[in-house]
Amino acid sequence: MTQSRETTNSGLDGDRDFLDGEFWTPQTAMLRSLRDWVLGADRDDLSSALSIDRNPTITEILRRRWPQLQVTEAVFPETDVHDLSGFPDDSFDLTYSHQVLEHLRKPWVAAAELLRVTKPGGLGIHTTCASNPRHGPPAFHDYYRFLPDGLGALFDGAEILVKAGWGNRQALAYNFGFDDGHGDLGGRRFHRAIGEPNEENFPWHTWIIFRKL
Repeated sequence: MTQSRETTNSGLDGDRDFLDGEFWTPQTAMLRSLRDWVLGADRDDLSSALSIDRNPTITEILRRRWPQLQVTEAVFPETDVHDLSGFPDDSFDLTYSHQVLEHLRKPWVAAAELLRVTKPGGLGIHTTCASNPRHGPPAFHDYYRFLPDGLGALFDGAEILVKAGWGNRQALAYNFGFDDGHGDLGGRRFHRAIGEPNEENFPWHTWIIFRKL
């Protein structure tokens, strides 16, 4: 049976996780890495989470490991992550965002708020991009790009458990050099020969997992 692109990208079905048919997407390696870490996490006590924006793919990964997880979605403009004063300190076992931080005016302020509302010992999972064409306008703005060290530095005082990235020169050249019809960002689908390799000095996406001290 042929799956839709949305179903294929969000499904958790082994070797085909996060592929588009036979093709890799820019997020395939990152989402697989996050999935493997989450499913292997030695934690059974997570019951509450705050998601910045709506993140169905990450939410599905998390609920595969913690089916009891109750997720609160903080969606702009109703909720501005720069000011989470509507939530008390130490409210959530987990806070997470997926490709949001680069669109925030002051991500260091947002990071401090996310840490504040995370319980001591709680987890944070955040993804962003290190190299991408400008995207977002007119619906929302695009301000920053983050290398792994820069992303980790946003969450000062947390214990960084994972700090990683994926990308390679061929994938970046394809993204910037070609429009393959998968959106307005350039080349967005490619053969596994381009999707599998990772060159540390040429990240496309970056992500961290931390524990609040």
